[in-house]
Amino acid sequence: MCAEYASRCSWLATALVTFAAVSAARAAATAESNVASTKGPTRTSSSSVFFATPPASLDVPADFTAQPFFVTDFLNVFYSGFGPSQTSVEPQPVITDPVGNTVFPLNLTNPKTIPTANVIDPVVLPPSILDPSNSTVVSPPTANHSTAGSIALRAAAFAQISEVLNSTTFGSTCAQCTASLLVAKNLALTAPWEVPPLLIQLCNLVKFSAFGSCEQEFSANSDGQIATQLLANADVAGLDGQWICAKSVIPLRKSCPTPAPTDLTSVLSTWFAKPKPANATAPASSKKAQNLRVLHVSDFDFLCCRPGGSNFALPPGQFSLPAPRFGAYDCDTPWNLAGAVLHAIGPLTGTGSGVANASDVGHGQSKAKTTPPAFTVFTGDLTSHDNDNQLSRAYVEYVESAVYSGFKAYLGGGPVYAAMGNHDTWPQAFDAPHSIQPEQLANQFEWNYGHLADLWQTEGWISEEVANVSKATYSAYSTVTPQGLKIITMNTDFWYNDNFINTTNPDVSGMLRFVTDELQAAEDSGQRVWILGHVLPGALGRHRRSPNGPNLFYQIIDRFSPHVIANVFMGHIHDEVRYLYYANNGTTMDAQNALTTTWVGGSVTPLTGLNSGFSMYEVDSETFDVMEAYTWFANVSAFPELDSQTEVGAAYHFEYSTREEYGGNFTWPADAPLKPTSLGFLANPELVDKWTLNQGRQSVRTTNCTSTACQEAKVCYIRSGSPPIAARCTKGFGSVQN
Repeated sequence: MCAEYASRCSWLATALVTFAAVSAARAAATAESNVASTKGPTRTSSSSVFFATPPASLDVPADFTAQPFFVTDFLNVFYSGFGPSQTSVEPQPVITDPVGNTVFPLNLTNPKTIPTANVIDPVVLPPSILDPSNSTVVSPPTANHSTAGSIALRAAAFAQISEVLNSTTFGSTCAQCTASLLVAKNLALTAPWEVPPLLIQLCNLVKFSAFGSCEQEFSANSDGQIATQLLANADVAGLDGQWICAKSVIPLRKSCPTPAPTDLTSVLSTWFAKPKPANATAPASSKKAQNLRVLHVSDFDFLCCRPGGSNFALPPGQFSLPAPRFGAYDCDTPWNLAGAVLHAIGPLTGTGSGVANASDVGHGQSKAKTTPPAFTVFTGDLTSHDNDNQLSRAYVEYVESAVYSGFKAYLGGGPVYAAMGNHDTWPQAFDAPHSIQPEQLANQFEWNYGHLADLWQTEGWISEEVANVSKATYSAYSTVTPQGLKIITMNTDFWYNDNFINTTNPDVSGMLRFVTDELQAAEDSGQRVWILGHVLPGALGRHRRSPNGPNLFYQIIDRFSPHVIANVFMGHIHDEVRYLYYANNGTTMDAQNALTTTWVGGSVTPLTGLNSGFSMYEVDSETFDVMEAYTWFANVSAFPELDSQTEVGAAYHFEYSTREEYGGNFTWPADAPLKPTSLGFLANPELVDKWTLNQGRQSVRTTNCTSTACQEAKVCYIRSGSPPIAARCTKGFGSVQN
């Protein structure tokens, strides 16, 4: 399986008071329905399946059952042997890149021939003091720059680090780790091409827990090039080195304590162009009868489960779990599940028919009443959780083309505003700040920034002007929706693990400067703003990030909320959660100081142990506050049963309405948005348990949260908009993944 396995919110601040217990039937329910034509989806009646009924105002069915085979209403040309009716292999539709109009070859995704080592894309390494021409900075992955002298340097470095690791004179594992980094840094500056083989040696020496083998993780055409760049550019004797050791980025098995956040007093003294207005209050609800419908999709993580890529405890070729054709809890999103969710979103949310490029009528169906979405937000992660050695630039572009074309075909025709995820490039989870040199390092991801911007422009979602800004701003951009809402997207990779370069600077990339300037412009113009990102700044217990960028982001949210920022949307963790921002860095967490909400979208991918899902918001058309939020999901535990028949496919079900689920015993006017106006979370412990089950979207793998320790930790995490605040929370209760 894959290498890896996560007035605006009074529903959260007030509503976390009144939950009742969740019925046991929720976790086990499955769908049964009749299937219509193989060219169109099936709409099922709410009376025949599952447990939850959508509010009557939505006028939608409770459940949707997909076709048993891959539906060909959009993608209808397939490679030989991988057709849409296959049940023993994944279908392989022919995908064309909308930007270059080129067809991606089968060998890029054929499970039997997919490359397990990237021998095409260039390896990017820091410059060598032995090579003034910088000819070795960008080179083919098969290039061999080793000489007798450079090999000797590597052997000396390995001997020195081995001695350090075995020494008893350093006094701490942290001192051993940073001393080892200094040796490795010297090699990275002298003969950088020798660092990947050095890391492989060290990984094997200390029996490091690598993704796959040491060779697969740390080869030059995998994470080895990223680790080499980190060593060359990081201050390994200072804060950067402490972070690298604390997060085990380099295979040493010697660690440092997690460093304390950097004091931001000096940064904040000049960060904002203007002080926060004295009358900074959120606008009143417009009280219009018709709200906008906005879709939220996150963490598609498309394609996984390759032969021979799973359980190393078993003999080669023996599978511990054959993947069902619609997916599994230990796998990312296969083509059949991708097709099922794209067909389900329109009918279940009332925003479309579920038929490609059609707004309100499906094949063999009577005309259905629909309200097309105003737009869709996608909060990142397109590609699968595979090792870098199994990925490539072409593979990333293939997935970007396939998924975004699917969004265009099925999500109602409105614009899709997207944030780049940590898996949306190659090598994954790393971005190079423009400040590092030489230029080949600073611009090493321009191929992807350019492809994404051109793709979004080609689909008609952003203008040429916005696309040009995105290409120069790490795929981030600012645009205004047809309804007048300003959307600001940001690349959050810079505060994710592997990006420990100049960590004393909370904005080494300039990304937060871009966001701040766009917010100031919005404040000056009286605009309301949604911010879209991927790696959430608030911690959820298990996902690694540097605290300084998220800490500065918290201060930015404080400065521009609640009058400018209406909502923030993130993804990444796969769990569906919400969390709150408070004034004055969360000094007092009460109703009067609550500012705004981050809506963390539940993932389409079931990885790890979660049900697949998506959300929709009803949004005030003037204030752009969220008035209501709904979630749907597919019961992944039922997917194996689908392999024994060809009558029905995966089913998606209505899960809950936020108002109905969390708004039981207090006054909540119908025209009041979901705002953080009060917090009485612990008044009813059952509320926390229900919240937890919703976090995993009713997965059978989700463990109930009934202990006091769990309930208090959940409350703490919901209040934690940054890692420094989350550090106060009891660990072990954040994510429900397993």
